[in-house]
Amino acid sequence: MPTILIADASKASLVMSSEVFKDKIPGAIILVATTGKDCLELAQKNAVDMCVVDFDLPDTDGVTLVAAMRKTYRGPILLTAYPDKVVEDAVGGELFAFNDAGGWIRKPVKFDELSAKIDRFLLDRHRLGRRFEFELRTLVVGKGAGRGKRAPKVEGRIVNISLGGLCLALDLPFKMKGGQEFTVAVTLPTSAEMLVAQKQKLSTEQSSAKGAKASSSGKSKTPKAGRGASTTASKGVETKLKAKVAWTADGGKMAGMRFDHLTDAQRKTIEGLLRDMAKPAAV
Repeated sequence: MPTILIADASKASLVMSSEVFKDKIPGAIILVATTGKDCLELAQKNAVDMCVVDFDLPDTDGVTLVAAMRKTYRGPILLTAYPDKVVEDAVGGELFAFNDAGGWIRKPVKFDELSAKIDRFLLDRHRLGRRFEFELRTLVVGKGAGRGKRAPKVEGRIVNISLGGLCLALDLPFKMKGGQEFTVAVTLPTSAEMLVAQKQKLSTEQSSAKGAKASSSGKSKTPKAGRGASTTASKGVETKLKAKVAWTADGGKMAGMRFDHLTDAQRKTIEGLLRDMAKPAAV
């Protein structure tokens, strides 16, 4: 039976959400917390299959709590909150890029809406479990500031991807601001097996590069922009994803990007790959 963690300071909301889960999944184990601190501790100590977190907790807000939980918890998270501009901005700016891993439910929570989210993220496994294990080389290109100006670009890795957006780990600090659009050039593998092979190749190349650097005089050759994407992803679908900055971190070396539009081909490739990765391994 699945284990559900619900964090809310309101007893009525805890009861309501718990009843929905019990009705949908008889025998489900329900853990409850009334503070962010308790929620984090329960998530760390238990194998939780889904979390429902309220935005307004006594010791923290929902977005801050979700960010803390994501350091260790990779399952689906639903954020409950009353409609408010602050909430909308927080959800849109920091959570939307990963909307295959969670969603926002407006308070007061309605049975039908929570029930639909349970179907989507838990029972139908729309939250695709291995999304966070991606390792794809990419080239990120911005727009030139004016005539004759070179477009800013930087190499990096896509460390996770979804139908809502992606997360980048960049090789160098890179100036980005919220809402700014970039082109993310990458070769998307068309099967889980190809992705695993690419990840292994990337790991081997990184280890070789570290060894070469240690044995040299300290000078190492930097690959030309864009070459990483083609060498670590030599097979698959070459594509250029248009994405806008949702957030940045680590001094500009990490960034969350959201997709405002995917072509039908891009959507089909990403969805197919993620669903393939979510399939149980053959025994």
